[in-house]
Amino acid sequence: MPIRFYNTLTRRKDPFEPITPGEVRMFVCGPTVYDASHLGHAKTYTHFDFLARFLRRRGYRVTYAQNITDVDDKIISRAAQLGIPPHELSARFEARYREDMAALRNDSVDTYERAHDHVDDIVAQVQALIDRGHAYRLADGWYFDLDSFPDYGKLSGRTHVEAEDSVARVDENAQKRNPGDFALWKAKKPGEPFWETPLGPGRPGWHIEDTAITEAVFGPQYDLHGGAVDLIFPHHEAEIAQQEAASGKVPLVRYWLHAGLLRVDGAKMAKSSGNFLTIRQALELADFRTLRYAFLSQHYRSSMEFTDVTLANARAARRRVENFARLAEPGRPESTSARDLAERARERFFAHLDDDLDTPGAVAALFEYVREQNRSGEPPGPSALALLREADGLFDAFDLDRSVAGDGGAAGDVEAELALRRELRASRRFAEADRIRDALRARGIVIEDTSDTTRWWYQDA
Repeated sequence: MPIRFYNTLTRRKDPFEPITPGEVRMFVCGPTVYDASHLGHAKTYTHFDFLARFLRRRGYRVTYAQNITDVDDKIISRAAQLGIPPHELSARFEARYREDMAALRNDSVDTYERAHDHVDDIVAQVQALIDRGHAYRLADGWYFDLDSFPDYGKLSGRTHVEAEDSVARVDENAQKRNPGDFALWKAKKPGEPFWETPLGPGRPGWHIEDTAITEAVFGPQYDLHGGAVDLIFPHHEAEIAQQEAASGKVPLVRYWLHAGLLRVDGAKMAKSSGNFLTIRQALELADFRTLRYAFLSQHYRSSMEFTDVTLANARAARRRVENFARLAEPGRPESTSARDLAERARERFFAHLDDDLDTPGAVAALFEYVREQNRSGEPPGPSALALLREADGLFDAFDLDRSVAGDGGAAGDVEAELALRRELRASRRFAEADRIRDALRARGIVIEDTSDTTRWWYQDA
């Protein structure tokens, strides 16, 4: 079964066929670094980290680029409030963003491209638009002329702003030819950073930064563009208009993938709404594996409601897999039927992922396998561990090393503690044995004494 993705541009699931067979050039809109990134950003970037991992696992050579918007109205405004230079503010929050991504294990990006490093590319692209008759000048800078690009709206199916759109950058000017015309180059203003260029002294508009960067990194056309659904209009629509008008090559991108939003009490998580949780605050509530599982157990195109119950359910689901892994014996001989069971589960797992990155279906296949293996009466062995490790290479949501007794680590420590407890109980030193039990419980480990042994597992919550 070929890989298929739901393509926002065509509004259907399309077979995945990159421009160059075996190679994928992938771009995802990065952050505007004026403040700490919130959990809604974490959801988006975790889904696209998974996508890059999946494509690599499927044998593609992936180049994953992400921009850093470090020249922008929001940065200038926030820096003025704090009384520091804009470049100092953007450098501070770029560093924090990258630390946050590392903490979430979102490590698939190959290159981060800062807007200020591409000013020459931006100027060249604006000049190409001017030369082709797609831009005009007003007193406050250069604008894209939407009337010159009849295909505007082909990604979103519309040309006007709606409530869920990301429209923080509003280029207001009563002299614009069309209310939707957007700034390509903003003329110099007192107290703002600027560059001396053939376009006049000034700085880039928001939309042009991304297309100038992708043209510099990938050329005028590439394979896959990702981002949150609220960027479809006007940002991604503007990217298409700019690049296709400047180069004359269509399409800019073959596959447009958009992630659903994170919601709190039914509303989009956003700094402007004040209902956000920073990534660092979230990591104080749950470890990175629980957050990754919470995001990836939902389909990337679906919106997700964030609650305490969301985290509790994710933690419990993780633990069920880890408890199963704890029962596995890496060096144990296993039957042909056990190997076949694991291989069928692997096929189901990847069939779901091949179908528009259906991570909920892949998770369900994993849990179905756990149930089938448990019902078989044969303890899980090397095939079970191989399947779990392959799945976790994508999800990075299961602490398998601490779960597998044969791997030592935390699982080996637990076995040693239980051996000491058995000795204490045999010597009738029950108070000391109970202290070991209580210490294990504090670590989230439940124990159960039977007539001939002691069972233990990680509690669900």
